[in-house]
Amino acid sequence: MNPNRIRVMMVMDSLAIGGTETHVLSIVKALKKRGIHSIYAGASGNMYEAYARAGCQIHAVDLSPGTLLHLQNHMLPKIISSLKQIMKTQKINVVHVHQSPSGLYAAMAAKELGIPVVFTAHGTYYPEDQLTSMNQYSDAVISVSHPVKQFLEGMNIQSELIPNGVNPDEFIEVDSSSLRSRLGIPDHADTIVYASRLSWDKAYVCTMLIWAARRLRLEGRSQLNVVIVGDGHQYHEIRELSKSIESEIGQPFIHMVGSQKKVRDYLSLADIVVGTGRVALEAMACGKPVIAIGNHGYFGLVTPSTYEQAWKQYFGDHASVCKPSEELIANELREALANKASLRKTGLQGLKWTLEHFDIHKIVNQLEDLYRHVILQAGQEEVQHK
Repeated sequence: MNPNRIRVMMVMDSLAIGGTETHVLSIVKALKKRGIHSIYAGASGNMYEAYARAGCQIHAVDLSPGTLLHLQNHMLPKIISSLKQIMKTQKINVVHVHQSPSGLYAAMAAKELGIPVVFTAHGTYYPEDQLTSMNQYSDAVISVSHPVKQFLEGMNIQSELIPNGVNPDEFIEVDSSSLRSRLGIPDHADTIVYASRLSWDKAYVCTMLIWAARRLRLEGRSQLNVVIVGDGHQYHEIRELSKSIESEIGQPFIHMVGSQKKVRDYLSLADIVVGTGRVALEAMACGKPVIAIGNHGYFGLVTPSTYEQAWKQYFGDHASVCKPSEELIANELREALANKASLRKTGLQGLKWTLEHFDIHKIVNQLEDLYRHVILQAGQEEVQHK
């Protein structure tokens, strides 16, 4: 295959709305600008249209965990055969996988065709046996943060650190007046935005934020509003909690808007964004101050003096300072909202730092170099085996 013409197949479980799916979409768009063709293989989802608009051909193969979990052994060759057929038809010369076990099946198919595989580990949540298998089938492994890199090293898996990138053309603050009006949020009301899947630890963070907001409301911050962007297993549980607290306060102030394709519009509402990982980067790219709390735990307000530590902990998602609590979050919000001018300055400083270090176009430089390396390496091995 011609290493000068990269044709990459992105493989994920599905096109559900989430951090990994958003990250891959930003890569696809940035690669396209460099003349690199991308296709997607996996189950469909709410981000189908966004990928299609980006010019990414979508090949529906049900690689969702629910399907693969109940997959009969005799069906495995059929799935691998389908993936191989897509790779051959599309003249793919590198396969980039992001999740497991979907990525493992794609890697098996690629290896049968002699196509190099790149695996990105987006967190420390992968089952160890699947990580070990993914490493065996991969020509290169990418870690998205320092804690992930360290986690992989603990399993004797070497990886290249390439962070998630943000597209500065897409994540920029926009006018939020019409959205405020639609949600019933007064123009000058203090507004906290939380964006995440509402499942497991991130759902717990959301409930702690809601309790913290209740505390501030009871203290007299009558204009405080919370906007929750996301869906998940615990959405209805959190909605019931919100209704109960609003009934106690006597006024609606918690706005649950579900999954949104245009997260930027909701980030633009915020005086403060509470989030982690990719959401933290997107919020900072919009010039918004961030209180970082993630799967692993609490980090706090991200400021110039804590940038390096925030990045090394991936904004509380892969490592953290401590466990979150209602009191901790309430204290951080209270202190931050007490000085709006300082808060705005923090947001602008974060914007500058994010664009310097996480601009998707800079990140894709590293990715293209890695693609070329594994393609050339695979070509040399093919020659040696002839």
